Amino acid sequence: MKVIQYNLQVRDTGKMNPEDIARDARGLGADAVVLNTGGIYAWYESRVPFHHINEFLPEGRDLLKKLIEACHKEGVYVIGRFDFSKAEDEVYLQHPEWFVKDPDGKPVIYGKERMGNWSLLVSTCINGGYRWEEFAGKVLEEAIGMLELDGVFFNAPHMEDCWCENCRRKYRNLYGVDLPGEKQEWNSGWKTRCLQDNMEFLYRRIKAADPALPVIMYYSTYQEQGMHQAENLEDKYKTADLICTEAQDILSAGKESLPYRWKPILNMKLGRLPGKNLRPFGIIHSCPGMDWRHTGLPAAEYEYWMSQIPAAGGQLWHSLTGFDRTITDHRMLETVRQVNEKTAVSNRYLEDAAPVVDAWILWSGSKKELAMAKAFLECHISFEFLNLLLLEQNLNPEQYPLLMVADGSRLKTKQLQYLREYVARGGRLFVEKTDSETDTVLEELMGIVPETMCTGSLQAAYGELPETSGLRSRLEQTRYLPVRGQYLNVRPVEGTQKLITLIPPFAPPDGVGAPPERASMPVGHTEIPLAMMHPYGKGNVLSVCFELAELVTEIGLEDQKILLENLFAALAGENLKVRAWNLPDGVHLSVWEKQGRWMLQIVNGIGERPLRTANACGNLEIALRKETEGPVRGGSVLEHYPVRVISEKEWIRIQIDRLDVWDLIVVEEERDGLVEEKAFSNDTK
Repeated sequence: MKVIQYNLQVRDTGKMNPEDIARDARGLGADAVVLNTGGIYAWYESRVPFHHINEFLPEGRDLLKKLIEACHKEGVYVIGRFDFSKAEDEVYLQHPEWFVKDPDGKPVIYGKERMGNWSLLVSTCINGGYRWEEFAGKVLEEAIGMLELDGVFFNAPHMEDCWCENCRRKYRNLYGVDLPGEKQEWNSGWKTRCLQDNMEFLYRRIKAADPALPVIMYYSTYQEQGMHQAENLEDKYKTADLICTEAQDILSAGKESLPYRWKPILNMKLGRLPGKNLRPFGIIHSCPGMDWRHTGLPAAEYEYWMSQIPAAGGQLWHSLTGFDRTITDHRMLETVRQVNEKTAVSNRYLEDAAPVVDAWILWSGSKKELAMAKAFLECHISFEFLNLLLLEQNLNPEQYPLLMVADGSRLKTKQLQYLREYVARGGRLFVEKTDSETDTVLEELMGIVPETMCTGSLQAAYGELPETSGLRSRLEQTRYLPVRGQYLNVRPVEGTQKLITLIPPFAPPDGVGAPPERASMPVGHTEIPLAMMHPYGKGNVLSVCFELAELVTEIGLEDQKILLENLFAALAGENLKVRAWNLPDGVHLSVWEKQGRWMLQIVNGIGERPLRTANACGNLEIALRKETEGPVRGGSVLEHYPVRVISEKEWIRIQIDRLDVWDLIVVEEERDGLVEEKAFSNDTK
């Protein structure tokens, strides 16, 4: 599905022509639109007390109802947008118990310095009556009864920090203590619990009014500094039928603060549940920051950013300020139309397809887990996330062939026991660990002597690959690999293979540059392992005892990336399904599979951001593990450049002449009726 959210401004109400807006939405390729409906402003003739009706609505003409009718005539669904996060100051004066209070008991006010004849907006409390039966429940019941909506979307539903009496009472009832004055001391599940309770109420009210009406709810993804705990999507789907998240490309923050270049892709991965074909919505704002929301992102940046959502299996949701007649930067509309055209083609191929996964990262939201995910993206390793809350007994190695445990992961003893059973049955476990906190189960899995560990920090140090390590591919002509940061010194048990050994620092940090006469290595070789392979049961455990993921993401030397790729390939063995044989940095690959057909989604983000032009690249090569003995064929269905498919003994090699921004390469068994021949150029061997 392709969605366009029109963020309507009340003073533009008189310019709104329902037929034009509906026709323009269909012309841009929208399957659905999101329209302001209720909450801060009522965009219809509401009779609910304290529901502020848009004062610019034309008298005697139900504009929103006409808009919905016009959209339906164009075959466009309408999702009602409700925002109960704020209300006017006049409402606060009559019901102060509905609103957020700071630690001093004062309301939280937005837009105090906004020029013009505007009322103040005051934040509502998630535990107050406004967001429950006294207001929100009545508004939803009324709107669903009056309007032919096709869905409900809640904007800004989350809890704002609050110390009102409602919150104090609820906290005391839940946890048996008073609500702390410092939010850092709050129970880690407090805000999540409040959101769940409120959403459960609103969800029930909607389903009571119309059981078939889908509810769309935000899900949280990641924070660069790490999170206390990742969100449990199974719980999220108890109060939502569909989920969404935003990936704002905030260029106005400056080049030093640009969001991660593959943020939309990460967001989509974090919105998937293993084994379930549930596609999250990815919301992309058209502007370079809300402070410049009346202008558009540079076209090249916007196209690459948007393309990541459908390429990662998400549903694309555009967020525009205004509608076609009031939008002041029409260049963005052409970019939206172009990407929607490609998305429509991509969606047809990806319907009911599943991602091809070489590894699952155990996820709790930590900074180190995020570093591992980014390192995998930089190295073109195919992965998905498995929330630690969903880690369970009897993990199937066929469904989860390789699991990744990031540095610093706080696994409980029971979870470690699950992993031990998993490896014993043939699973493969990749562990990165630099701290000395451990468990006897983890020591057993890693193949190390108990209580022999100590930690340290490395500068001006190296790793050495023994000739027998099997990791020297593309590193044959170098002896030392640069390492630094925290490391864990361990002693392996018999049968544990050392893959990398430590070369200690040749100088302290203040002596690395001068004098060169003293730059000789004090020790040319040690038996201190930096990486090890330990067979356990029918499986294997690969342990990395230094901060490799952070080296790849923060330094990113070619040798460091090659090392991670080689380590991963050594552990995966014949289970490795995808290899990026020639993909440059700045290009992302994801692979999907359905009934003998592979879909390779490739997005190009090469260049200094924000991108001013698309920087085409060529001579790309990708390999897929061969699963059929018959002939295969393939080609491009989006950009239509020549593609060669070469079938070898173990691999299918796909060679792509050129990539502009986003292409979908389809590879399949050569049978009639699978691929529209006119859709691509191909050269199959």
